[in-house]
Amino acid sequence: MTQPHHHPHAPLHWAAAAALVAGLAGCSKPEATGPATASFDAITAVCTQFLAARQPHVLPGAAGDWTLTGYSPALVQPEVTRTESTVTPYVGKLVIKDNEAQAHAPTEAAAQAITLTPAHLLSNRTHTFIYSFDGKQWHWQNGQRLTKIPGQNDRVEVVTLADVSAAGPRGFAGCLPR
Repeated sequence: MTQPHHHPHAPLHWAAAAALVAGLAGCSKPEATGPATASFDAITAVCTQFLAARQPHVLPGAAGDWTLTGYSPALVQPEVTRTESTVTPYVGKLVIKDNEAQAHAPTEAAAQAITLTPAHLLSNRTHTFIYSFDGKQWHWQNGQRLTKIPGQNDRVEVVTLADVSAAGPRGFAGCLPR
Protein backbone atom coordinates (compact mmCIF):
# COMPACT_ATOMS: atom_id res chain seq x y z
CA MET A 1 0.00 0.00 0.00
CA THR A 2 1.44 3.29 -1.05
CA GLN A 3 1.32 6.19 1.33
CA PRO A 4 0.29 9.57 -0.10
CA HIS A 5 3.33 11.77 -0.51
CA HIS A 6 3.32 14.25 2.34
CA HIS A 7 4.94 17.71 1.95
CA PRO A 8 5.65 19.08 5.40
CA HIS A 9 6.06 22.61 3.96
CA ALA A 10 2.88 22.62 1.82
CA PRO A 11 0.95 24.89 4.23
CA LEU A 12 3.83 27.37 4.04
CA HIS A 13 3.72 27.41 0.23
CA TRP A 14 -0.03 28.07 0.27
CA ALA A 15 0.41 30.84 2.83
CA ALA A 16 3.16 32.44 0.74
CA ALA A 17 1.03 32.24 -2.41
CA ALA A 18 -1.96 33.76 -0.58
CA ALA A 19 0.22 36.59 0.76
CA LEU A 20 1.58 37.24 -2.72
CA VAL A 21 -1.92 37.40 -4.23
CA ALA A 22 -3.13 39.66 -1.40
CA GLY A 23 -0.13 41.92 -1.92
CA LEU A 24 -0.79 42.15 -5.66
CA ALA A 25 -4.41 43.12 -5.05
CA GLY A 26 -3.19 46.40 -3.56
CA CYS A 27 -0.98 47.01 -6.60
CA SER A 28 -3.77 47.10 -9.17
CA LYS A 29 -3.85 50.91 -8.97
CA PRO A 30 -0.26 52.17 -9.10
CA GLU A 31 0.69 55.53 -7.70
CA ALA A 32 0.55 58.49 -10.06
CA THR A 33 4.07 58.99 -11.39
CA GLY A 34 5.99 59.95 -14.50
CA PRO A 35 5.05 62.54 -17.09
CA ALA A 36 1.52 62.98 -15.70
CA THR A 37 2.68 64.07 -12.25
CA ALA A 38 5.64 66.07 -13.56
CA SER A 39 3.44 68.05 -15.95
CA PHE A 40 0.76 68.52 -13.27
CA ASP A 41 3.43 69.80 -10.89
CA ALA A 42 4.33 72.33 -13.61
CA ILE A 43 0.67 73.42 -13.93
CA THR A 44 0.54 73.81 -10.13
CA ALA A 45 3.73 75.91 -10.09
CA VAL A 46 2.55 78.24 -12.90
CA CYS A 47 -0.88 78.57 -11.26
CA THR A 48 0.69 79.43 -7.89
CA GLN A 49 2.97 82.06 -9.49
CA PHE A 50 0.08 83.52 -11.49
CA LEU A 51 -2.10 83.87 -8.39
CA ALA A 52 0.75 85.35 -6.33
CA ALA A 53 1.18 88.10 -8.95
CA ARG A 54 -2.43 89.31 -8.73
CA GLN A 55 -2.72 92.99 -7.90
CA PRO A 56 -5.75 94.78 -6.43
CA HIS A 57 -7.96 96.36 -9.09
CA VAL A 58 -10.32 99.35 -9.09
CA LEU A 59 -13.65 99.31 -10.91
CA PRO A 60 -16.63 101.67 -10.90
CA GLY A 61 -19.22 100.65 -8.31
CA ALA A 62 -22.98 100.44 -8.74
CA ALA A 63 -23.73 103.48 -6.56
CA GLY A 64 -21.43 105.92 -8.39
CA ASP A 65 -18.51 105.07 -6.12
CA TRP A 66 -15.32 103.10 -6.85
CA THR A 67 -14.52 99.62 -5.57
CA LEU A 68 -11.04 98.31 -4.82
CA THR A 69 -10.88 94.50 -4.84
CA GLY A 70 -7.87 92.42 -3.88
CA TYR A 71 -7.07 88.80 -3.10
CA SER A 72 -4.86 87.19 -0.48
CA PRO A 73 -1.98 84.97 -1.53
CA ALA A 74 -3.58 81.70 -2.58
CA LEU A 75 -2.96 78.29 -1.11
CA VAL A 76 -2.82 75.86 -4.07
CA GLN A 77 -3.23 72.18 -3.21
CA PRO A 78 -2.69 69.68 -6.08
CA GLU A 79 -3.81 66.05 -6.25
CA VAL A 80 -3.21 63.53 -9.04
CA THR A 81 -5.05 60.19 -9.09
CA ARG A 82 -4.39 57.19 -11.31
CA THR A 83 -7.53 55.74 -12.89
CA GLU A 84 -8.36 52.43 -14.51
CA SER A 85 -9.17 54.13 -17.83
CA THR A 86 -6.89 53.87 -20.84
CA VAL A 87 -8.54 57.00 -22.29
CA THR A 88 -7.97 59.10 -19.17
CA PRO A 89 -5.27 57.34 -17.13
CA TYR A 90 -4.99 60.24 -14.66
CA VAL A 91 -7.30 62.82 -13.12
CA GLY A 92 -5.96 65.92 -11.42
CA LYS A 93 -7.49 68.39 -9.01
CA LEU A 94 -6.34 71.81 -7.85
CA VAL A 95 -7.95 73.22 -4.73
CA ILE A 96 -7.23 76.95 -4.47
CA LYS A 97 -8.07 78.81 -1.27
CA ASP A 98 -7.91 82.58 -1.04
CA ASN A 99 -9.68 85.56 0.49
CA GLU A 100 -11.35 88.43 -1.32
CA ALA A 101 -11.24 91.91 0.20
CA GLN A 102 -13.08 95.04 -0.94
CA ALA A 103 -13.14 98.70 -0.05
CA HIS A 104 -15.19 101.57 -1.50
CA ALA A 105 -14.29 105.21 -2.09
CA PRO A 106 -16.03 108.19 -3.75
CA THR A 107 -13.33 108.60 -6.43
CA GLU A 108 -11.07 106.32 -8.45
CA ALA A 109 -7.94 107.96 -7.01
CA ALA A 110 -9.20 107.53 -3.45
CA ALA A 111 -9.96 103.85 -4.11
CA GLN A 112 -6.48 103.28 -5.56
CA ALA A 113 -4.93 104.87 -2.47
CA ILE A 114 -6.57 102.39 -0.06
CA THR A 115 -4.42 99.70 1.52
CA LEU A 116 -6.53 96.58 1.97
CA THR A 117 -6.40 95.00 5.43
CA PRO A 118 -8.16 92.06 7.10
CA ALA A 119 -10.86 94.55 8.12
CA HIS A 120 -11.83 94.74 4.41
CA LEU A 121 -12.40 90.95 4.16
CA LEU A 122 -15.42 90.22 1.99
CA SER A 123 -15.22 86.44 1.62
CA ASN A 124 -13.21 83.26 1.91
CA ARG A 125 -13.17 81.34 -1.36
CA THR A 126 -12.31 77.79 -2.34
CA HIS A 127 -11.93 77.01 -6.04
CA THR A 128 -11.84 73.40 -7.17
CA PHE A 129 -10.60 72.74 -10.70
CA ILE A 130 -10.68 69.26 -12.26
CA TYR A 131 -8.32 68.17 -15.04
CA SER A 132 -7.85 64.97 -17.04
CA PHE A 133 -4.69 63.55 -18.59
CA ASP A 134 -5.03 61.72 -21.91
CA GLY A 135 -1.59 60.13 -21.79
CA LYS A 136 0.06 63.12 -23.48
CA GLN A 137 -1.29 66.31 -21.92
CA TRP A 138 -3.64 67.71 -19.30
CA HIS A 139 -7.06 69.18 -20.16
CA TRP A 140 -9.19 71.41 -17.93
CA GLN A 141 -12.58 69.71 -17.35
CA ASN A 142 -14.63 71.82 -14.95
CA GLY A 143 -14.59 73.85 -11.80
CA GLN A 144 -16.57 75.34 -8.98
CA ARG A 145 -16.18 78.11 -6.44
CA LEU A 146 -17.37 77.90 -2.85
CA THR A 147 -17.72 81.38 -1.38
CA LYS A 148 -18.20 81.97 2.34
CA ILE A 149 -19.34 85.46 3.28
CA PRO A 150 -19.83 86.19 6.98
CA GLY A 151 -23.51 86.57 7.82
CA GLN A 152 -24.70 84.99 4.54
CA ASN A 153 -25.35 81.50 3.25
CA ASP A 154 -22.43 79.81 1.52
CA ARG A 155 -22.58 79.95 -2.28
CA VAL A 156 -21.38 77.30 -4.70
CA GLU A 157 -21.05 78.42 -8.30
CA VAL A 158 -20.01 76.56 -11.42
CA VAL A 159 -16.85 78.04 -12.90
CA THR A 160 -16.70 77.80 -16.70
CA LEU A 161 -13.67 77.69 -18.97
CA ALA A 162 -14.49 81.30 -19.97
CA ASP A 163 -14.37 82.33 -16.27
CA VAL A 164 -11.05 80.59 -15.74
CA SER A 165 -9.40 81.87 -18.92
CA ALA A 166 -10.63 85.46 -18.42
CA ALA A 167 -7.97 88.15 -18.61
CA GLY A 168 -7.32 90.38 -15.66
CA PRO A 169 -7.24 89.87 -11.93
CA ARG A 170 -10.51 87.93 -11.73
CA GLY A 171 -9.42 85.14 -14.08
CA PHE A 172 -7.32 82.06 -13.47
CA ALA A 173 -5.63 81.82 -16.89
CA GLY A 174 -2.37 80.76 -15.24
CA CYS A 175 -4.10 77.64 -13.92
CA LEU A 176 -4.95 76.28 -17.37
CA PRO A 177 -2.75 73.63 -19.01
CA ARG A 178 -0.51 75.02 -21.76
